Amino acid sequence: MINAAIVGIGRWGQGLVSSVQGTSDQIKFTAGVTRTRAKAEGFCTDNKIDLRDDYAELLNDESIDAIVLATPHTQHEEQIVAAAKAGKHVFTEKPFTLTKASAERAVAAARDAEVTVALGHNRRFFKNTEAMKALVESGDLGTLLHIDGNQSSDLGVAAGAWRDSRAESPAGGMTSLGIHALDCMIHMGGRIAQIDTISTRRAIGFDIDDATAAVLQFEAGMTGTMVTLASSPRIFHIRVVGSKGWVEMTNTENLRICGPDGAIEEKIFPTDDYPHPSSLAAELNEFAAAAQGTATYRISPEEMIHGTAVLEAMGESAESGGRVNIS
Repeated sequence: MINAAIVGIGRWGQGLVSSVQGTSDQIKFTAGVTRTRAKAEGFCTDNKIDLRDDYAELLNDESIDAIVLATPHTQHEEQIVAAAKAGKHVFTEKPFTLTKASAERAVAAARDAEVTVALGHNRRFFKNTEAMKALVESGDLGTLLHIDGNQSSDLGVAAGAWRDSRAESPAGGMTSLGIHALDCMIHMGGRIAQIDTISTRRAIGFDIDDATAAVLQFEAGMTGTMVTLASSPRIFHIRVVGSKGWVEMTNTENLRICGPDGAIEEKIFPTDDYPHPSSLAAELNEFAAAAQGTATYRISPEEMIHGTAVLEAMGESAESGGRVNIS
């Protein structure tokens, strides 16, 4: 069992805590800090979390083994580096950071301090994602040809919150929405070599882009397409196409598999409702086990850096209007 502190106790931070508090034998939250203390006091009292005044107080507390970050993207590098230097294991919400250089600095700090660093892409912990990964690795799809991803939703609800700025949301909905699908694509296909992106603002009520589309090429040779829309009803799908068939998921439960004969089989992997606390618990428990040396966290530090590099390249391509080489 490790003692963790939660940094950022808004809606998502509370979801992380609630997924494990009192039920996990790997991790428990004992302390925390947040920007608006009054909004978190009741929650912290109910969950026996000691609400502190600032981040430094958490880092100086020897009883705290790990830091869990549910904070704005632009703060991640500094917070991860500080936690590592204090000897704390670190779990951070996605995206890891917003530039490849900052991701490299954060990973280097964790390695130098010999602490575990983990990234909260909870979609990797859904059963249908695990089944898709197993099918892709089995070779049953033949030669992989193309991977398509789309994660879209209405970010208009973020008006007045920290995500409504271009600094926190480069390439529009990619940092809040599309990053989920992008990580799944990297999980299935490996590293991405180059990217062409178009990103524009069409309908959203504040100054971020809400229509972003990219064409990718993977190092292994497959092509890819990635779309995120920030002013539409919810869309999610990942589709991996090979020479002998394809596999697709369009939610957190289903998996559609097409074989060489064109017949489609659908499998269902039941899960809980949004925010899917079982997946949050799974990632936090695996992080805690990795911190204790009894497991390996399923997202490697190299993938954390690469995913960040792709996100940065997507923004660069959108700004320049040209292709960006990542590898």
